[in-house]
Amino acid sequence: MRNGPKSLAEADRPTDAGTPAAEENSEDNYRFPSTRGVLTAEEIEALLRPKKDQTSLADMPDVPQVIEPKTTENFDVQTKQVTPEQDRHAHKLAARLAMALGAGSGVKAAISVAECAELPRAELAGLLQGKSSAIACIGPSETDIRALVCLPPDLADAIIARACGSRGSTGRLGDGWTLSAIDCALLEQLLVPMGEALHPSFKLQAIETDVAYVSSLLPVAAVQVSEYSVEAAGLHSDLAVIEGEAPTEASDEQAQHEPLTSPDVTAVLTARLASLTVPLSRVTELKAGSTLLLGLPADQPVELLSGGRDGRVAFEGRMGRKGNKVALQVTKRIGSFKG
Repeated sequence: MRNGPKSLAEADRPTDAGTPAAEENSEDNYRFPSTRGVLTAEEIEALLRPKKDQTSLADMPDVPQVIEPKTTENFDVQTKQVTPEQDRHAHKLAARLAMALGAGSGVKAAISVAECAELPRAELAGLLQGKSSAIACIGPSETDIRALVCLPPDLADAIIARACGSRGSTGRLGDGWTLSAIDCALLEQLLVPMGEALHPSFKLQAIETDVAYVSSLLPVAAVQVSEYSVEAAGLHSDLAVIEGEAPTEASDEQAQHEPLTSPDVTAVLTARLASLTVPLSRVTELKAGSTLLLGLPADQPVELLSGGRDGRVAFEGRMGRKGNKVALQVTKRIGSFKG
């Protein structure tokens, strides 16, 4: 009897659910043998997925970031900075002005510091234009003016009204209003205590209304401007004090400091930005455009050493330029020179 067609093997027969056996062993479900068993498709995908921190050479140095060049600070430009001594002087002056205003005009007002700044004298005319109606010129004599006290229209009007027996305004404020000669003479009598409030040797010399004129009376290139707020019953105003030579108070610590230099001594100062240790192989690879990271913040101060490279740190400063030369401006004193 002839043999019929070859019967299907048991593994090649359709399953009960009607799914061919070939589909059960598809590539997606293929399992690779391993020492611990069989790896699933998810485990294989996780092993083949590249790691984010993986690099080809582990010993390669980190590529530095692109460093934007910092604008060189120009020391020729005047900076509008106020020292702590000037700020304390402005707060002391606020209390003296409050007492002087109350004693001279009878206006009991709270005067507090609003803002302080150091400005070139040439900017005063533009700063005061339209803001001050009466300017008290104060100094040791008529030919030596050291300070200006600037009163806005509402404050000057309130002082005049109080002197005339009114508690509010004279009712004359408005567009184009200016002080008359009688107003200026009255204010000159009422603001006499302002001179001694600024300094014991100062006196009120005159009341002026010409801003351009009084701006040229201070014989200095830079002035300290202190703005104050004036608060009283029914009065919300301000005033400004412009000082050409503000009195300074030297601290006991500064008075005890010894002189830094003498005519017969020469001091050697060395500026040190940072120290850097680099492998010789890295040095031989340096070329134009290479970057060396110092590991310091961008605003790290420069140290000034006294006595050469191995000397003591005497000062700290910041780099800049003066004219067309590199310069270093001292910002902090660390040590002192001793003979």
